[in-house]
Amino acid sequence: MRAVALDFDARRLVRRQAPEPRAIRPREVLFRVHQAGVCGTDRDLARFRYGYPPEGESCLILGHEALGQVVETGSEAAGLARGDWVVPMIRRACAPPCASCARGRRDLCLTDGYRERGIFGAHGYFCDWAVDDAADLIKVPPDLVEHAVLVEPMSVVEKAIDSALRVHLGELATALVLGAGPIGVLAALALKLRGFAVALASLEARDHPRARLLERAGVRYFPVGGGFPPPADIVIEAAGAPEAVLAALKSLAPLGVAVVLGAPEAPAGLPLIGLINGNRTLIGSVNAAPESFAAAVRDLARLDGELLDAMVRRAGFGDFEESILGPPAEAVKIVHMVAD
Repeated sequence: MRAVALDFDARRLVRRQAPEPRAIRPREVLFRVHQAGVCGTDRDLARFRYGYPPEGESCLILGHEALGQVVETGSEAAGLARGDWVVPMIRRACAPPCASCARGRRDLCLTDGYRERGIFGAHGYFCDWAVDDAADLIKVPPDLVEHAVLVEPMSVVEKAIDSALRVHLGELATALVLGAGPIGVLAALALKLRGFAVALASLEARDHPRARLLERAGVRYFPVGGGFPPPADIVIEAAGAPEAVLAALKSLAPLGVAVVLGAPEAPAGLPLIGLINGNRTLIGSVNAAPESFAAAVRDLARLDGELLDAMVRRAGFGDFEESILGPPAEAVKIVHMVAD
């Protein structure tokens, strides 16, 4: 079958032929991959900043955002049938499982011994066919299929917002998102659904298509360097830059909670005294629980379909070099059509 992969020996992004999936076990499901989304994680992987292939192999099939349709189910694959549409969860438990993994919260793994499909030690879904345990697949209603490839990034948002809501100790009214990538835009939309007054700050100019999309959704847009929004109760860092962490902390209202999703390290000069005196909180969040994936399905179904259409640009299977190695596209999300 066709696959887009990283060759760790040659340090190259390649299209290759990969073995078709083996016979499925009783609790497994074989599905045809129809769509694969590309994000900043894939671009970082293709620059070999992190990630590694399965044990004993030199290539890693990319793709951790996917939509597929069930072709075959094992005899004990509960809840799924041929023809169902599914989105895979990404993380797989450490072995033997730690306390978090044992209770189904692999996103909270205590050992760092987990694997992640398309990222760490397990092949992803930028290929024709895939096999997963039924418990690792989220069933998608047919009327959401057009936008279901957004479920995985939206699940990251759902966990981040839920974490912030559980930590905040006061009244909530305002939210700020830093970064207008897929996670940032979805975070802004999800916060709007919850009734927040939402602002988003990013590097794009005010007339950029992403900025116009946000304004259309009722999100106030602030280009970096053109003024900065007022302090907010919840701040989501989705820019992937250390400077954004500093901006997040400086943007917190008293009792505010900042969630870091993308920055790899902290800058110098973090205002710790401001955290202390203002009862402010800084937390990190990664990956998502099954409940977060379910919430993503619910929230995407509540959003304006035309708005979601405007977020996505469709591309062919063979256009992966442009989307992964090229400059960021104007569209919020590039989705490759895998099935013909």
